[in-house]
Amino acid sequence: MCPVCGQGGIKVAMIEKYDTLTCPACQLLIYDTSKSPLPRFQDTWIKNSEEIDPLIRPAINLNDFANPKLFFLYEDCYQSLLIGRYNASIVLMGVLVEAIMKERILLKLGIEFTKPYGPCLKKIREEKLMDPLDILFLERFKDQVRNLYQHVDYSQILQGIFVKAWPIKFEKPSFAAIEQGLADIKSGRIKPIFIPAAYNKIVQPIIKQEHDKQFAIDLFNNVFDFLLIARYRYFRDEDYKEHRAKFGSSL
Repeated sequence: MCPVCGQGGIKVAMIEKYDTLTCPACQLLIYDTSKSPLPRFQDTWIKNSEEIDPLIRPAINLNDFANPKLFFLYEDCYQSLLIGRYNASIVLMGVLVEAIMKERILLKLGIEFTKPYGPCLKKIREEKLMDPLDILFLERFKDQVRNLYQHVDYSQILQGIFVKAWPIKFEKPSFAAIEQGLADIKSGRIKPIFIPAAYNKIVQPIIKQEHDKQFAIDLFNNVFDFLLIARYRYFRDEDYKEHRAKFGSSL
């Protein structure tokens, strides 16, 4: 039985699913640590994959993209997105885009470039190793995605997003006080207010998860397109032949 509802004199049976118990009345969630969470994870992964798969570019395989380094980084982004790890997928897209630049520098200049995104982009620009529009994409990606997510800048990521909230005031937390507050919300006695998600530490992680979901889908499609453009524009067979002739490596 639900312990929270029980404090208010109401008997509500909790619903058991996988390693959790959930109250259908107050939504209390309890984890049963004696059971494995894996079946719950698998269920979530399947549901996320079925929802997201129609919204993103069709999967490619290693035969479609001959560079194993870039392909496996692509798979990290793709599979993380499918199972609903949106933040991880976005961060990994930054790793993939940086790796594309480093591979281009290695191919054209014979340099194993070890510096991070910013210096990579500067080298690409100075040596004119990519088309101007592609360099513009890389610059915007750095400012609008890579730096924000790499440094976990919630205030910038959620800038301009407002959340509807209902302030419940009570002197002492109790089941009865919460129940009364919810009743006041439903009746309209408590009016909603809008708070900026960017500066509210309580709502930030929750709102960011939903924001990241849509953002990651759109971003993945853009990065996927950029990857294929790079494949046919910057990693051609003749580029590898030219590299071997100049530097004698096995690329």
